[in-house]
Amino acid sequence: MHIRNHTIVLPLLLAACTFGDLERGKLLYSQICFTCHGPVLDGGQGPALNDAYWQHGSSPEAILEVINNGVSETPMIAYGQVFSEADRLALRDFILSEQEGMREVLRSVYPRDYFKGKRLTPALFDSVESLSQTPLPENVYYMGRSVDGLMRGQSKLYIKEAGTYTFKVRLLGRTSIYLDGEEVHYSDEKTDKDSHINKQVELQPGVYNLEILHEEKTTHTYRFHAVLSNGKGKNIALTGRSLEGSVPKVITAQPEAQVIRKWIDGLPPRTLLCLLPNQIMIAYNPLDGTLVKAWRGASVNQTPSLTARSQKPSELMGTPITDALPQGLDNEDLRFLYYEVHGDAVHLVSDLDGTLKTVIMAPQGTESFSITIQ
Repeated sequence: MHIRNHTIVLPLLLAACTFGDLERGKLLYSQICFTCHGPVLDGGQGPALNDAYWQHGSSPEAILEVINNGVSETPMIAYGQVFSEADRLALRDFILSEQEGMREVLRSVYPRDYFKGKRLTPALFDSVESLSQTPLPENVYYMGRSVDGLMRGQSKLYIKEAGTYTFKVRLLGRTSIYLDGEEVHYSDEKTDKDSHINKQVELQPGVYNLEILHEEKTTHTYRFHAVLSNGKGKNIALTGRSLEGSVPKVITAQPEAQVIRKWIDGLPPRTLLCLLPNQIMIAYNPLDGTLVKAWRGASVNQTPSLTARSQKPSELMGTPITDALPQGLDNEDLRFLYYEVHGDAVHLVSDLDGTLKTVIMAPQGTESFSITIQ
């Protein structure tokens, strides 16, 4: 494939804040926000603040709105009357400084006829009305089923690591990509490949305007695929899947015990996670009745599995209990039957040589748990 490929250097679109603002914002985050959103913005009782999914919007205005007014029916309170405006802006700017990839993604769909035989440019799209405009909280591009039209994607591109980047685009239909107003990629499966463009771009940490213009024939769903790569293992996804109906969720302790079936890296695949009201979580292997591990202050973050549609494990958060764990049934001949929740306790029922055995897990104070076998 012959593609014109050379390197260009783009200036930063903006500098969001001063060094002092970032330091103040980082301090506030480490004092207040980390308890819910994780020490490195990776999530906890609240959602992660450094991944692609932003349910309430990823723009500076949307982030400040949540800081100021909170989110109803969640633990996120309004800080508008708690911190000064300067502190709230510093906190917002610190969160923005930790972003990487596309944010504020807007997908517009346009009718095909107007664009036939014309080179796809932002100015051309500006000259005609779109059929629809949809903000995408996943901050990757996708299209609905059997969409008959062209896609115009507009976003901010956050870069954290300086380097030489290249757009890797599946040759399908026709695609033009503009970075800060300059065309850096052009491809069309129906034209001579010698006319295609794929420029390497030198990017510094900062924020850039990114537009992706794409058309392909109508099928069950768009198959467009693109990433931005620095050639050193960093690949920023530009396309993905809808997460509609799969809002990121962190499972936390409730007044009643819970049994959670989630794939956690390092645990047997059929492990049952028993979360007690005192935030003690016990990993129970139903295949042999053993207690694998236990944690204090525990919760399960399902968010990592969403963008890959459960191809990645969920994350278990908590402090490991290093004391020797109780024995459990510890028998490979048992056959696990079912579990039940009785108030603050979990009952795990198995058949052992024709006899029913029940392992009962219950909270004990605020820092421990008890195991009873009946």
